[in-house]
Amino acid sequence: MKKQFGSNKIILLLGAGASCDANIKNSVQMISEIKGKLESEWNEFKSLFNYIESSHFHLERIKNIRLNEINFNIENLVGLLDTIIRISKKEVEGYNFVGSWEKELNSVAGLNFEKAQAFKNEILKKLKEKWLSPSDFKSSSSYYKRLAATGYTFPLKIFSLNYDMCVEHNMEADGRRLERGFDEDRIWDYRRYDLDKDGAAEFYLYKLHGSLDWYRDDESRLTFVDGVQTIDPLKMEIIFGVQNKLQSYDPFNYYFYAFREACFESELIVVSGYGFLDKHINDNISNAFKINPNRKLLVNCYNPDPSFDDAKYQTELARRLSISDKNSIHVLNKKAIDFFNNDLNIDFFASLFPGTTEEISVLPE
Repeated sequence: MKKQFGSNKIILLLGAGASCDANIKNSVQMISEIKGKLESEWNEFKSLFNYIESSHFHLERIKNIRLNEINFNIENLVGLLDTIIRISKKEVEGYNFVGSWEKELNSVAGLNFEKAQAFKNEILKKLKEKWLSPSDFKSSSSYYKRLAATGYTFPLKIFSLNYDMCVEHNMEADGRRLERGFDEDRIWDYRRYDLDKDGAAEFYLYKLHGSLDWYRDDESRLTFVDGVQTIDPLKMEIIFGVQNKLQSYDPFNYYFYAFREACFESELIVVSGYGFLDKHINDNISNAFKINPNRKLLVNCYNPDPSFDDAKYQTELARRLSISDKNSIHVLNKKAIDFFNNDLNIDFFASLFPGTTEEISVLPE
């Protein structure tokens, strides 16, 4: 009999690669465009960028990270800019022990590190106005509607590492009940994620790093705007960098632990567009497999290089995630749009489990 799934046994994790087919830039493309601008209108930030990039690689090598695993992305860049800004505001404890660093920073970031804030501001403007909001966004992201065409009868948890609006726009445009965590007054409330309450939604979205349309009101409560073009890019509630991943305030703290619990409860973790370079995310997946090595990990990646070997990548992921049985990992090397259209469905998921069944009913799509 075909494998059946009970409630909370399947979760989805979306990374930047899931949105590339919607003409939304991924981190590699953003960094490439930044480097181009450093030769022209952003030339004043060139030395600062080079300093931050080289510092990142140096710190990663000190931690014995393999060279081929070091990834300098937009989060690393803005995260380190944030650190410099915090240093300028005397918010970093123990900085007096690395005073020699300040001399180098002054030469690239300005006497009071003012270039760090200016550089970050320019990046945030590009994120909001261009990189994550292309003009054809609504049509180019339509393949995201397939998230709702999978045959589930139970609420599905979708965890996203992206700031873009692909999930929200397409699920709501398709008439699906999507819970984003905001009450009738547009104030974020963790109680909205009670799956057992009356009138529960069909899909629950957890944006682990924030969203283009989020901001804090005058009382520091999380709320949102209807159109991302109306929001001040400098006030967007999004987080960058390792030091910001485990914030002590919600929704980030709540979402991270919700992801942890969801991994532990799941039988199948479906991943699209995530490169497995975030230690916090990897640790949760790894720990889930230590508790239950019988669960499965379905990974949709896209590498157009003809030499890319699915089996080698499967082995590499098993090593990186400390998963003892590499056959628990299934790799599909294809564009996200093809994965969403052809493989993001309950029948394909069931084919990964030749074994026992659980009885569930199926609602019509």
